[in-house]
Amino acid sequence: MDKRRVRSEIIRAIRGYFESQDFLETDTPSLVLSPGMEPHIRPLELQAPGTAERVFLPTSPEFAMKGLLAQGYERIFQICKAYRREPMSNTHNPEFTMLEWYRANSGYEAIMDDVENLFAEIGKRVGCPANVTRPWPRFTIEECFKKFASLELSALLEVEPLRKVCIERGWIGREAPPMEWDDLFFLVMMNAVEPALEKLGRPAIVYLYPASQAALSNMVTDSRGLTWAKRFEVYAGGFELGNAFDELVDAREQRRRFEKDMALRAKLYGADFPANPIDEDFLKALETMPPSGGIAMGVDRIVMYFTGAADIKQVLWAPSYWPQQQKR
Repeated sequence: MDKRRVRSEIIRAIRGYFESQDFLETDTPSLVLSPGMEPHIRPLELQAPGTAERVFLPTSPEFAMKGLLAQGYERIFQICKAYRREPMSNTHNPEFTMLEWYRANSGYEAIMDDVENLFAEIGKRVGCPANVTRPWPRFTIEECFKKFASLELSALLEVEPLRKVCIERGWIGREAPPMEWDDLFFLVMMNAVEPALEKLGRPAIVYLYPASQAALSNMVTDSRGLTWAKRFEVYAGGFELGNAFDELVDAREQRRRFEKDMALRAKLYGADFPANPIDEDFLKALETMPPSGGIAMGVDRIVMYFTGAADIKQVLWAPSYWPQQQKR
């Protein structure tokens, strides 16, 4: 199998699907004021000539695309390069191809359906053996913890109970330094949930994440008074392929979350990882952006899934230059 030829066919299938759904293909800038506000994702930055101001390469086209939603474009998608200052690995390239799309006046349920339908179209076009038969399994994160880790997540929403579980399971030592709740959560995901999802042998959707991971998504409170983030992730072939939100359109709340995330970054990394600037144009766009659902997916990993590639370099036309053992 020529995996690069399959890559080309997959990208054609992606464009064909969105054209059939009356989406517009957008093309947003690669030089931005703010690359994203995730506390752990390190961006690549440039020095603008003749000024001390930093310019960034985007970790996602999200801010610019949401600006287009605010301008009245209701169905938009983009295939573009995104950048993250992270080491190369078998599943990650610092420069990677991202697929991102949004549906205005829709929730994230419509995006779940899009993902399943898109993968079905890709499967038809490339004829690879990946099992993408619809409907896919859909699990809440609570169901994942119970089914795959034998844990009641609702009883583990504080640091100490979850830390105790991680010690008992042997995922951290008793003398391990203090950890944030989210870091302990991801230990459960990495050691119990994600391996079990891979064993399903088909894609799955995991939704309703802990409120601490809401980022740019809306939240919902259940009958027990517990609050969850209205977001989902797509898992297939041992990878997390995509991250979706029922999009938050409250500019004040979004600013509060950005400031909280940058405070967490400062606490964890100090001066080694300075805060990104807040994109005020993006926050202003949220004031007129309609309720929407959206998702970002890694195209390189999608190609890996459909071709069975074990190394991301097998599905790239050429590898990016990245110095070995570069200090972060």
